[in-house]
Amino acid sequence: MNKNARNLVIAAVVAATLVLAVVVALLLNRTSDSTPSASDSATNSAAAPSPEASGDPTASGTPNPEPSAPSQQLKELVQGLWRLDPDDPMAVGDVDADVVVQIYYDFRCGYCAQAATQTEPQMQHYVDDGTVRIEYHNLAILGDESVLLAQGSVSAANQGKFLEYHSYIYDHQVAGSPVEATEDALVAVAKEIGVADLDQFRTDMTSEAAVAAVADGRTTAQNLGITGTPAFIVGYSYLPGFVPIETMDQVIAAELARPAA
Repeated sequence: MNKNARNLVIAAVVAATLVLAVVVALLLNRTSDSTPSASDSATNSAAAPSPEASGDPTASGTPNPEPSAPSQQLKELVQGLWRLDPDDPMAVGDVDADVVVQIYYDFRCGYCAQAATQTEPQMQHYVDDGTVRIEYHNLAILGDESVLLAQGSVSAANQGKFLEYHSYIYDHQVAGSPVEATEDALVAVAKEIGVADLDQFRTDMTSEAAVAAVADGRTTAQNLGITGTPAFIVGYSYLPGFVPIETMDQVIAAELARPAA
């Protein structure tokens, strides 16, 4: 990558971090009686990609040679989102990895399917060598079908098959044969991916726990200003939309070089 392209990516990391930092500031200072100001609206516009947002993160301005240390508030908020559970069925990678990547997906989102089938597989070497941990978050915002597909992922996770479910749904979407969002169709998916107890899968899929998990995930994301998919928080950098591996590589490298708070 040439110097200009590298500087653009670094500038994007800095700008994305600033966006998330402003969202954090808004969250910390928001009250139920507050009236959105012009600056609030501008921030929300920058922080909330459309449901099918696409493209590399971009930024203008003078490139910074390296990202700055995260503020204490930003550090506490982002780290508070990390689950870091070694038995988490919706995560891959070491809990002490250098960079935690949080991915917010909707199972009906076309650009999410691109990220899942293009970018994610090319990140595997980071997971294998302990550099990156990936934690998945449901952000079901494209209607009732998205919600049921997300609940199906929770049910699959209960039996240790989230990653297989995730791959199956997106592989079929990219192939032009999307999975029908019905209970029977998702039970058939569960059978295909090797879920052991199909009756339990069906029960779990529409359980209060699964419904609450999906609703809570959506609320948490939207409280952060994330209202579109896919969305990535890579270390302390917020990247809305589809992120190709070339950009992801540069952002991970920048996060590895980021000084501690």
